[in-house]
Parts: sequence; structure tokens; C-alpha cells
Amino acid sequence: MVRPRVFFDFSIGDAPVSRVVFELFRDVVPKTCENFRALCTGELGVSKLSDVPLSYKGSTIHRSIANFMVQGGDFTRHNGKGGESIYGAPFEDEDLTQEIGSEGLLVMANKGPATNGSQWFVTLRPCPHLNGKHVVFGRVVFGYETILRISQVPVDEKDRPLKPITVTHCGELELRKVAAKPANIPDLQAPVRSRSRSSAGSDHDRKKKRHHTDSVSASDEEDGRKNKGGSKSKSQKHRSSSQKDKEKSSKSKSKNKGKSKRRGASPAPIPMDDVPHEETLDELDARLEREENERIAEEKMRQLESVKTREPIVAASGGVTYKGRGRMKFKDPETSLSGW
Repeated sequence: MVRPRVFFDFSIGDAPVSRVVFELFRDVVPKTCENFRALCTGELGVSKLSDVPLSYKGSTIHRSIANFMVQGGDFTRHNGKGGESIYGAPFEDEDLTQEIGSEGLLVMANKGPATNGSQWFVTLRPCPHLNGKHVVFGRVVFGYETILRISQVPVDEKDRPLKPITVTHCGELELRKVAAKPANIPDLQAPVRSRSRSSAGSDHDRKKKRHHTDSVSASDEEDGRKNKGGSKSKSQKHRSSSQKDKEKSSKSKSKNKGKSKRRGASPAPIPMDDVPHEETLDELDARLEREENERIAEEKMRQLESVKTREPIVAASGGVTYKGRGRMKFKDPETSLSGW
């Protein structure tokens, strides 16, 4: 069971001091804790008995004894003689077995057995002489130094603080749980990893294709050189055998050269544009930034064109331009036709 927590905001005189947070032992004394919690929130409105709000807000510390306890909770008479529970009449003691054995315990104040109302006190030391007489129903979990500061305020002969110590605000704290991540939400990093693997694979495939193309072109060039050399030797034999066949040999030589060039020419490399390319995150960011800059430039051009179209209107209206709220500027039609 989660124990509820409530808070008091105090002020000493006109100066606010730090907040005090109480944890209530609802699993031990649920009725006493519900009374204190509801008076902190003020959720029950105005009392039908006393015609005052059932709330600790605006109540005061009416009793303070150094090295013993600080007492409050009288929101009807503010002097220790009043107070009222949310149940109307005083209610019984739920559990008197809890020992008052340390400082910072939140305890119900009473006038005897079964007289619990709304008054409470916080211990400043162990109080074993009160065991079995008062119900312990909470403890201070934050702001105990504020309780010590309140206990140091000077008091009169009846232990009443000389400066008013008031509960300026009070209420209940809510326990906020961290929302669990739904199981059906995909991991946002997964697409990035898959994209990087696919891009790496495509780079590897492109390197293999490029290497295969280079090897094919190199082998074709070597075959072309061999064929070219063979055609040259044949043409030389024809020239040495007969002078009449010079023209024929030159024609055959040119034909053989053309053929060898066609056989030895390396095939055109595969254009990289034909290879499917998947856009990386960096390229995507660059493209978006480029498109945004183009859009801004187009918007500026449209604004400039709209300004230029207003110039003939200004000239036709007698040279008076209205700018801002109520401001007028005279423009001479003879000198302002060329532009602003």
C-alpha cells in the first residue's frame, strides 16, 4: 500500500518559510489519516457544526515548547480550545501501541481517551511518557528544519509564539508513475541500422562491378594490340612483294586497323546513375536543407515582386504612402516614380 503524503506551507510573521511534507500511516490507522488528509485538502467544504471551512489553511501554531513539540490544528478558535474532525464529533483512538520514540513524528493531540478532533503536534525528541496516550499517525519526510525553525520562535509564558506562525497553504501530493513504453512501438534505431547495412552492401556491389569492368577492358585492349601487330606484319609483306599492291595494302591496313580498334575498344562503363542508390541520412538532411533554402529564396522573390507592383499604385494615389499604425509619409510623384 502506498502511503499518502500531504504538505504544509508555513509563514513566520509575513515571511514564508520552507514546506513541510508528512507521510501518513494509512495502513495502520486509516480513519485518523483520512481525517488529517481531508483537512489538508479542504475537499469537504464548510462544516455544518461550526460554519467554518474544514481545512487547515489559515490555522496557526498555538503552542510551541522547545526540545519537546510544536502543536497546531485549531482552525476554529486558533487558541488550542477548538478544532473539529471531519466526522463531526470527536472520534476514538485507533491504535495506541505505536511508541513515540523519535523526533519528527506526527501525533494526534487530545484531552483524554477518545477525544480526537483536528489538533496535532510534531515531536522534537522521543517522548516515552506519552506512549499509550496519543495516536501516532505519520512522520515528517521533508522540511524538518522548518519545524526546528518554528520551535525557535520566542514564546510567552503560556508557550504561545510571539509572532504568528500560519499555515498559508496545504494539500495532498500526487504520486506520479513513469509511463511504461508500449511494446508495439518499434525501435527508432532499427531503420537506421538497416539503411546503413544496405548502403554498405550497395557500395560493395558497385566496387565489384567496377573491378569486373576494368578487367574486361584491360583484356580487350590486350587482344586489340595483338591483332594490330598482326595486321601490320601482313601489310609489310604485301608492300615488299609488289609495288603495285601499295594501294590495296594501305586500304587493307586501314580496314584491319578499324577492325582491331573496334575489337580492342573497351566497353562503355556502366553509368552510376543506373545503379539503384538509397539515400543516406546525411544526403536526406542536405536535400531538405537545400529545398528549404530554395523555398525561402522563392518567397523573398515573391515579396520583392509584390513590393514592385505596389509602386504604380503609390504613384497613382498622389504619392502618399501609409506605413504602420497611423504613420503617413509624403512622396513626391515627380521624384518617386523611379522607385522607393
